[in-house]
Amino acid sequence: MRRYTRKHHSSLILLAVISIAVASAIVVFKVSKGLSWHYLASPWTWTSTLGGPFSSRHAIDKRKEKAKEYINLERIWNDESVKRRGKHRDGSLEMVEADLAKARALIRDASLNPSNSSTLELPDSDYVPQGNIYRNPHAFHRSYLLMEKMFKIFVYEEGEPPLFHYGSCKDIYSMEGLFMSLMEQDTRYRTWDPNEAHVYFLPFSVVMILKHLFDPIIRDKAVMERTVVDYVGIISNKYPFWNRSIGVDHFMLSCHDWGPRATWYVKELYYNSIRVLCNANTSEYFNPKKDASFPEINLVTGEITNLAAHLTPSNRSILAFFAGNLYHGKIRALVFKHWKGKDNGIQIYEKLPVGVSYSEMMKKSRFCLCPSGHEVASPRIVEAIYAECVPVIISQNYVLPFSDVLRWESFSIQIAVSEIANLKNILMGISEERYDRMVENVRKVQNHFLVNDPPKRYDVFNMIIHSVWLRRLNDMSKNNESKPVVDVTLKIVKKNSKLERNEANLARVRSSIKQAALVRNLTSTHQDPDYVPHGPIYRNANAFHRSYLEMEKVFKIYVYKEGEPPIFHNGPCRSIYSSEGRFIHELEKGNFYTTKDPDEALVYFLPFSVVMLVHYLYEPETSNTDAIGRTVVDYINVISGKYPYWNRSLGADHFMLSCHDWGPRTSSYVPHLFHKSIRVFCNANTSEGFNPSKDASFPEINLLTGEVEGLLGGPSPSHRSILAFFAGRLHGYIRYLLLNEWKDKRDPDVQVFDQLPKGVSYMSKLKNSRFCLCPSGYEVASPRIVEAIYAECVPVLISDSYVPPFSDVLNWKSFSIQVAVKDIPNIKEILMGVSQRQYLRMQRRVKQVQRHFVVNATPKRYDVFHMINHSIWLRRLNIHIRDFHQS
Repeated sequence: MRRYTRKHHSSLILLAVISIAVASAIVVFKVSKGLSWHYLASPWTWTSTLGGPFSSRHAIDKRKEKAKEYINLERIWNDESVKRRGKHRDGSLEMVEADLAKARALIRDASLNPSNSSTLELPDSDYVPQGNIYRNPHAFHRSYLLMEKMFKIFVYEEGEPPLFHYGSCKDIYSMEGLFMSLMEQDTRYRTWDPNEAHVYFLPFSVVMILKHLFDPIIRDKAVMERTVVDYVGIISNKYPFWNRSIGVDHFMLSCHDWGPRATWYVKELYYNSIRVLCNANTSEYFNPKKDASFPEINLVTGEITNLAAHLTPSNRSILAFFAGNLYHGKIRALVFKHWKGKDNGIQIYEKLPVGVSYSEMMKKSRFCLCPSGHEVASPRIVEAIYAECVPVIISQNYVLPFSDVLRWESFSIQIAVSEIANLKNILMGISEERYDRMVENVRKVQNHFLVNDPPKRYDVFNMIIHSVWLRRLNDMSKNNESKPVVDVTLKIVKKNSKLERNEANLARVRSSIKQAALVRNLTSTHQDPDYVPHGPIYRNANAFHRSYLEMEKVFKIYVYKEGEPPIFHNGPCRSIYSSEGRFIHELEKGNFYTTKDPDEALVYFLPFSVVMLVHYLYEPETSNTDAIGRTVVDYINVISGKYPYWNRSLGADHFMLSCHDWGPRTSSYVPHLFHKSIRVFCNANTSEGFNPSKDASFPEINLLTGEVEGLLGGPSPSHRSILAFFAGRLHGYIRYLLLNEWKDKRDPDVQVFDQLPKGVSYMSKLKNSRFCLCPSGYEVASPRIVEAIYAECVPVLISDSYVPPFSDVLNWKSFSIQVAVKDIPNIKEILMGVSQRQYLRMQRRVKQVQRHFVVNATPKRYDVFHMINHSIWLRRLNIHIRDFHQS
């Protein structure tokens, strides 16, 4: 019986965390011994490690780069690694792997020796693959027959419909629901004995999770996170299989646009597991070597009969046809721009005329245009195949379904986006003989895209299973001689005496800070003419002071000179993003920390401004961010090709800085930048991949005039008549909850406005309030936190998954109130519960901590510029860059 309840929700979360922690410990590769940085428990201990071998061609080929990022593991199945983890080899696993080794050998033989009699005489009463629609029909046939004979899938029984074991079978996402339904009923591949399984299916439906749990108004994506994380936590605690392989032999399947995003919340699921996705987009980290693409099939009525047509080419009078929504991605916009209403041969419609049948139009067309929408996959590809209309695929970064078996060029036309204007010339240039061959091939391949219930051999259900089978064969055995999932090239790096000296110096600094951390005085014992850190606003005043003084003596930053303003070496200094521009400008001046000698640098700054990238390159009409991604990728290519430093550390001693909401997204275009580099963000959201042990949070400061004059200070507590204040637009679900709860209550103590009355000063309200409410907007960061600190008003942080700025140094609980989102209705009760004595202490601490958030035209010691640098300095102390030798 399936059991998946939220009865023990908190314990499930704990189990998920424990299981991921165990798995993560197995993944670490080439780690040196030492203490680990634990962000919450021990902010003053460091690990001097950098995992993983160094790539010599990191930035040369984008496709290779992405492939290298995925599984950075030792071979998890070899005897040595098993012993290292202290586990005995599993007898049933041994038999499974032995069978797979035989299968690999037979498939390899069929691939290399197609004339071998054993290959030619493969018995098959239903179908024998042949012709040029296949990359290698002999190898495919052998593989398929072995799959039918051997392949076993264990479907975890945990979870209840409609989120698990169920999906919609009547819409654009129908293949997700159909696969789920057919897998539940399957008797050929499904096994009830998990010990004999080759792969393990995680039967959650992304479509159903979003349909039943996601609120389109509040847009809380955490519901998907909680569901997926909890589920993996349950199965990894109950069974040994997830932890045994770190998820490598597990698979999930989704046809929703957010399928890739759903896997992100469990990193092993994202990087290690087999992800079967319609949205197979390599620019969004789809890895064809471990992930599988499957077709998007729009079953409008849910019926699967009479899908295929049989019309001769001579009855097709339309050269090319497309009908679909214009406002659905940049590629469709270009198709409409160049061809709608321009040519009778190419018929493009946003909406078909009344009485005109969509399916009939496809059946009358020689070529059916299949442009990507917002996501790469399109149901029109399968619709074209069903209509025996040659698909014309117009896409970028799309891995076509079953493309490790099928030769798509034999039955489809693939047109680059840049060639849309030449569409007619390309299609008219196809000879009649070639067109007839392609139509014949479309008819042949149709079998692999048909939906049947129950499934028939070689149909779409079996082809999806075959794609999973191939990934399971890919890299699971110590005897596997085929190319592994990740082919890591080790770069031979010569000894660098400056690097060795830098690391020796940092080792001394780490030791010095650890010694200082042992002193638990509230006041630092170090001398300082300007300021001596003291009091409970610090986690450890003595350790922070020693670290800060060492930073001033030792820290060196090299700013790459490549790139031209306004996108590089430039940023806004007078807006909500002013923190980003101010920091870039100060580093460019070269007065603090910077060095012109890259060999003596401890970190390397990537001087692009995300605000400027968005301002100059983003296309709001088409929501196209490709130019932003290309710019970042190209920049990393340039500096990694010109200098040795990026490749030496895989970017771990490099940092980027951004206060824009899209900072995290911008870093994702280069996987090593996302996963290894120091990312300094205002939008420090752990639910979006922010990692406090390597990434740094810095404050969002809205300098409307570019100056802080007049912003600092406020009346004494006795002159603050308002208990709590907030003014701001409806901007995300937390503000929605706050405004909905308090705006119309007209409570004189808790004053909440979406718009201030005419003539009422925002700053005056701040300075007359005891507590200033600082709810997150669409993103977690809020400039109201610093506004409150400037106004000497105790900040009340209302957020989810937010890491406040400088929180490895500052004890935010000593000078702010943190209110859980669920407690928004209880704000007044919570704040009224703060005693006068406690409030006065907190308000004094706000005044004290203010110096760390002040922006100065020329930076002053301990101000916000120096605190940002100190956060980067701490992250650099957390790693040890070493030369890696490969004999």
